[in-house]
Order: sequence, then structure tokens, then C-alpha cells
Amino acid sequence: MMSLKQAEKYGDIFFLTMKSVNGLPVILNERYYKIILDSLKFCRENKGLKIYAYTILLNHMHLVVMVGKGLSLSDMIGDFKKFTANRIFKQLKLDKQFDLLNEFRMNVRNDKNSDCRIWRRDCFPKVVETEKFFLQKVNYIDLNAAKHNVVKDIEEYPYTSYHNHYCNHKVALEVDDIKELL
Repeated sequence: MMSLKQAEKYGDIFFLTMKSVNGLPVILNERYYKIILDSLKFCRENKGLKIYAYTILLNHMHLVVMVGKGLSLSDMIGDFKKFTANRIFKQLKLDKQFDLLNEFRMNVRNDKNSDCRIWRRDCFPKVVETEKFFLQKVNYIDLNAAKHNVVKDIEEYPYTSYHNHYCNHKVALEVDDIKELL
């Protein structure tokens, strides 16, 4: 398996999967989705991250992204994970989710920079090298909530770029235009 730093040497567009530790639920309600969405929006608007597809599920998320020249995706993802983990940890405290907090705390081990680990260290990067692979991953991401039986009709699930690509209504997160790459 390739690390994100290694993958950056071979491409500019990536398919990423960020998973919570031990498959624990990260998203408990709308407030937690908002933490993730706001952070992605910030990275897109202020850090040069281009997001072409996304889906956010209870214990993982998928992205197809690209960073501008001279920017480090590995640094950006590291910052994203650290920021969202801190915000989620605080929200779990406010929501008195003590059992879940303890589960996340058990995953810290020797990490002196954190009292809780929400995200796994890896993000399973795959370099997107062909248009076919790109479109396959966008389609996979757009329909992922239905694949995991979160909803029967994907149009009922707001936390996916499916709505950006196929619908004309309000979306949870703006994405970059796929057509600029095709």
C-alpha cells in the first residue's frame, strides 16, 4: 500500500478514503456532518484543494481531489484530520458521548500530540491516471451511501456529490467542475 507522500510523486489527482479508527462512528448527527463539510469547504476555498467528488458516511469518507502546484496534499489532509478530530472530540464531550470518547481515547497509544484519535493514519490513496478510472471513482463515491444501505434512494442522502453532478437543488458542499479535467 502506498502512502500519501509516495502517491504525490506519481500524480496530481487522488481517490482517498479516510476511515475512523476501528470503524467507530464519527458522525452522530447534523453537527458532525457540519464539522466535516465546513472543514472541506475551508480547504477548498482557502488552501487550494479541488474537490471533484465526496461522500461522508458514519465511519468513513471518500474524496476525489487535486491540489494546486506547490501545495502538499499530505500536509493538507494531516491538517484536515487534526482539525476535524479536535472539533469532533469537543462535540462528543458536549453531547456526553463518553463511551465513544473512551473508545477513541484507547487508540492514542504513544501519540503525545493528541488525547484522542478519531481518524486512521492512512487514507488509502490511489493516483487517478486515466479518465476511465476518474469517472469510475466519481460514480462509486456518488452512489456510496446507497451501496452501504444508508438510503435506498441516493437522492435522499445529502452528504454526497451525487447532488452536484445530477441534481439542480441545494447541495451540502460545492465541488469543482469535472469538465475541467475531461
